[in-house]
Parts: sequence; structure tokens; C-alpha cells
Amino acid sequence: MSALRPTHILKTGLEHRWQFLRTYIRRPNAIGAIVPSSRALAIAVAEQLRRSPRPVRVLEVGAGTGPVTRYLGTLLSDKDCFDVCELQPEFATILERDVLSKPPFARMAAEGRVRLLRKPVQQIEGHNLYDFIISGLPMTAFELDVVKDIFRVYKRLLKPDGVLSYFEYTWLRQTSRVLALGKSRTRLRAVCAYLNTNIREHEFARRAVLNNFPPAHARHLRFGENGNGNGKSH
Repeated sequence: MSALRPTHILKTGLEHRWQFLRTYIRRPNAIGAIVPSSRALAIAVAEQLRRSPRPVRVLEVGAGTGPVTRYLGTLLSDKDCFDVCELQPEFATILERDVLSKPPFARMAAEGRVRLLRKPVQQIEGHNLYDFIISGLPMTAFELDVVKDIFRVYKRLLKPDGVLSYFEYTWLRQTSRVLALGKSRTRLRAVCAYLNTNIREHEFARRAVLNNFPPAHARHLRFGENGNGNGKSH
């Protein structure tokens, strides 16, 4: 049995990549990338969580096929709580079948400390729930009103000293603003201006990840009274 395990892992990985590409082809504006995130990017986007005291409550939004989710599972302790929000039905099925039903999540799920939320993040109720939000949503693919709404939800769901960690592809916003035409350029410029304002006012750490396709930046924001970042890490 153990000799077959590497083959099974390879087959599952290829299936996930193929499903990711198929979903991107059907709904590119909802996915934002043609391949899943690398482990290097997962490590960078989870940097603040990794350094945090325990226990914590974590929300991952836009988990896709779960490359970041799997890494988060290596960080979560036996007292942490973890919610995964994934709207795309194909990805949610993969997460439920191949990720959250396997160790270390299976035990956490049996204890009621893991939930899969098959709905938009805007439909998550409550205030001050999470210590960390890890977001994989492609903000530059959305309309400005949607981006603003998502950020309002993040601010509502985070605890006062909570951290939003997300990634964006290096030079994507700058390149897209040059190549986009007409209404797309106007939309993108407005979204970029809004993102830049949040970065300027709330980012306290940032890390470049060259070992990803495409290269990316992991950004960490805090919206509470201590949210204005000083001494950024790069």
C-alpha cells in the first residue's frame, strides 16, 4: 500500500491542476490564475499566522484546490479553529473530498473546529470573529463595488488586532492598466487606487515570492488602531 502512495499523490495533484485550469477557462474573472499557488507563496502568505501565539481562529477565503489550505494545516494546533470559504463548486468538492477529510483536518472536523463554507464571503455573518483572514481572491478581476464590499466584510469579521493576509501577482496591476482598454481600464484603475489606499494605510509587512508562477507579493494588513504599518519586511 505504501508503495502506491506517491503515485496516488501525483495523480491527485495532476487532477487538481487540471480542474483548476478547466475552471479558469470557464470563469477566468472568478479565478485570476491558471495554476494553483506554490508552497513558497503559501509559506509567505501564512507568515504572520506562523508567528502568532495560540489558540487562533482562521478564515481562508478563495481556497481553490487547497494548496494554501494544506500548508495552513501544518500550522494549526489542537485548539485552533479553521473556516474555509470557497464559492466555486468544483473547488469546494475537491476541498471536502481530498483536503478537509484528510489529516490533520479530519480530526479537527470531527471536533467541530473545521467548517467548509460554500458561499460568498459577503454572506458570512458576525463581527470580530477571526484572528487571521487568508485571502486568495483575485481582487483586480472584480468591480470596484465588489472589492469595497469584500474589504468591508474582512474588516467586520476580523478581531480588532486581526490580520488580513493576501497575495497579488507582481506587476499584474501595472501591466493590466497599460493593456486594458475602455471600461476595463477605467475599472482596473479604480480598483488599483482603492487597493493602494488600503496598502498605504494598513500594510505592515510584505514579502516577495519569486518561486511562484507568476511571481507574487504576500501582503499583510491590520485595520485596527494599530493598523498603520511601520518597519515593513520585504
